Amino acid sequence: MIAAIYARKSTEQIGVAEDAKSVMRQIEGAKLYAAKKGWALDDSLVFADDGFSGAEFERRPGFQRLKETLKRRSHIQALIVLDESRLGRESVETAHILKQFSLAGVRVFAYREDREILIETLLDKMRFAFSGLMDEGERDRAQKRTYDAMLKKASLGHVCGGRCYGYDNVEIVSSVLDAYGRPKRDHVERKINEQQADVVRQIFRLCAAGKGMVSIAKQLNDEGKPAPRNSQGRQISWSPSSVRSVLFRPLYRGIVTWNQTKKRNTW
Repeated sequence: MIAAIYARKSTEQIGVAEDAKSVMRQIEGAKLYAAKKGWALDDSLVFADDGFSGAEFERRPGFQRLKETLKRRSHIQALIVLDESRLGRESVETAHILKQFSLAGVRVFAYREDREILIETLLDKMRFAFSGLMDEGERDRAQKRTYDAMLKKASLGHVCGGRCYGYDNVEIVSSVLDAYGRPKRDHVERKINEQQADVVRQIFRLCAAGKGMVSIAKQLNDEGKPAPRNSQGRQISWSPSSVRSVLFRPLYRGIVTWNQTKKRNTW
């Protein structure tokens, strides 16, 4: 039997088994499974998506290449995955994909449980639906545990996000050691960066004196005051928008905020 491999590491690592967190580990496991079964396997038939959500069927380049290859190569008889969750996170869409594979003559195997993924009979469909519900339930529980832990850290004033201009993030380690004998990170605290803090204070003084954001940005640039770095970590110049972000940031008023954003397409 000629087999192909598909592996996916999701952006959502919460509630995901350890072997699903590495594309290379999935590929190695699938290759061992193919060898044990005596199936033919070629490196050109290995497809992977590293860091893509299971809900993004059309945006996964590796998955799209897999589908195109299966359309062109009718001699592929099997597809090996860790489990059905690697194909997709949405049960309806995943079932549709499995049906397409079946119509193309491609059998799908989950090597973790050494079984063929079928949705032909009523029992197959019930098993598939139940497995999806169990995965979703575990994911929800893990997300709740993570949310509670992050909420506790935020309530203690610990850093739960990225950097803030005027502060340095300092890692606080615990007495617990990791597998390499190094202390594990317990949490992250903010330490005032005096050079940047002086600029923050200057911005508030200039605003209190009646200066606008355009004037403040120009003065800071003329004086060569360091500006916040952009999302790529590059040093940029002061602009009215960056001045505004300083003036309206609650942290400079001693207010710690967290969980202020939502995913797109949510109510």
